[in-house]
Amino acid sequence: MNLFNRMLNIEFINGCGIFLEFSDSRAVWVNNNDTGETYAMPFEGVLLQLPFILISYGRVYEEVE
Repeated sequence: MNLFNRMLNIEFINGCGIFLEFSDSRAVWVNNNDTGETYAMPFEGVLLQLPFILISYGRVYEEVE
C-alpha cells in the first residue's frame, strides 16, 4: 500500500521476537509487474518485527553508479 509516497507492507514470518530496525540499504526482493522479473533492490525505511508479523515502511530505490 502506498502511504505518503512510501510503501507500507505487512507480512507473516516464522519468528517470535520483537525487533526494530532503521535501514538505509537492506536488500529486499521486488517483482516487476510489467516483465514478471524478480530481483533484489535496496530498501530505505523502518522495519518492525513482532511475533509472526513483519511491518515495513519506506521506499525501494535503484542505485546509480
